[in-house]
Amino acid sequence: MRRIFLLICCLALPVVISIIAQEDGDLVVGEISYIERPDPFRGTVRVGQGTLTNESDTAYRGIDIFADLYGPGDILLGEGFGTLVNACGAGLLPDFTLQPGQSQTFELGLEFFNDGTEIERVETFVEAVPVEATEDADDAPLPDGVRLVDDREVVNVTWEDPGTLRFGVGCEGDVFTNLDWFRYDVAADEQADIIHPNSTDVTEALLLQLGLEDPVLYNRSELTFSPTGSRIIYQDDINTLLTAEEDGSFKRLIYENLARFSLQGFIWLPEGRFLAYYYGAFGDPVRYFTASISGQRISADIYNVAPSLTVPGITPDGVRSVVMLDGPDGLGYYLFHTITRDALFLFEAEPPGNNWPAPVYVPGASVSEADIYIARPVDGVPTLQCLDQETAALRDLVELPLDLTIDDRAWMWLSPDNNTLALAASGVNGGLWLVGLASLGGCAGN
Repeated sequence: MRRIFLLICCLALPVVISIIAQEDGDLVVGEISYIERPDPFRGTVRVGQGTLTNESDTAYRGIDIFADLYGPGDILLGEGFGTLVNACGAGLLPDFTLQPGQSQTFELGLEFFNDGTEIERVETFVEAVPVEATEDADDAPLPDGVRLVDDREVVNVTWEDPGTLRFGVGCEGDVFTNLDWFRYDVAADEQADIIHPNSTDVTEALLLQLGLEDPVLYNRSELTFSPTGSRIIYQDDINTLLTAEEDGSFKRLIYENLARFSLQGFIWLPEGRFLAYYYGAFGDPVRYFTASISGQRISADIYNVAPSLTVPGITPDGVRSVVMLDGPDGLGYYLFHTITRDALFLFEAEPPGNNWPAPVYVPGASVSEADIYIARPVDGVPTLQCLDQETAALRDLVELPLDLTIDDRAWMWLSPDNNTLALAASGVNGGLWLVGLASLGGCAGN
């Protein structure tokens, strides 16, 4: 095991720390910020956050970061220990390898023996195991029809119009105000930092009205402003799902008795309709229901809708879902009626996992003429397929740049003109890509 020492001095917390001396330049700790974060027990913990960059020609794995905090007279005041993490602060899998030229976020858990003394010097060092570097997959050219927009962890996308979208970078479990937001111009291939247009609507008065004053409860509330209506949706401390006006007034109950489920997100439909989907860990079945932002239920109860092995797609009216079932015609994709429970078999397939994107349903002149876009592994290769319901033809469109671990998640959003799919993923291999459906010939291959 190789140890790489870094030295930092003459600083006080909370601060941003820059490296001013180091013995070895292979693994470089950049700026580290020390912050206070709410913990699940309604207290706070101090955490150090930063990035580690591999500036060598060697790859490293088994990376641990340590810190010793010193006060006057070189008295040891505290220490820290950390690992590489994703945007949610979850440690990366043990086999993660930091390749040459790559950077990755880390977090330090800190323990202070004496908070009342000024910090004068911090020593940070890294332990890592050198391994042979591999070819950087990021340098491989993307398939025709696929464009990289951003290589960070993109977890939320909204199409503002066919040529413009905004996207959020950060932890996929965080409420939207805790993400970093950007607007992307498709034609110009340019992005700009923005403040989410609803950020200023989240006031202390609103949170008080909703009972979300606690920062931890607020961050897990999934508070969302409807993109097609004037109301908001959120869950409370026992996972009851409610809607309200944008000022918090006129609350309406959507569903209760949801404490045993973990809300993972919403799929928005026209005229304020939405699908809410729930699951726990990777591999769990996905529970879901559909309703409207005005408080009207559409589907049957969450306990009476057959769970899917993947996140379901949904028709614009919220009545039929595209799900993965082990049903009467075998294991595969079905078009499931969420009220009558009728299931139309679409095609046989192995479940890709509940962390893959939900299918995207594009209606035609009738139910039998719809197109359904599905992202899944085909012979081990992440692939975008399209099912033409009129002909029952399943067409491979393009290989997708997805590399998901069991801790990562991916999503798809269709542009208003139905010509472009936005594909996003969390995790160390996450990012945002655009898939040009029109350039790929669409479902029929024209």
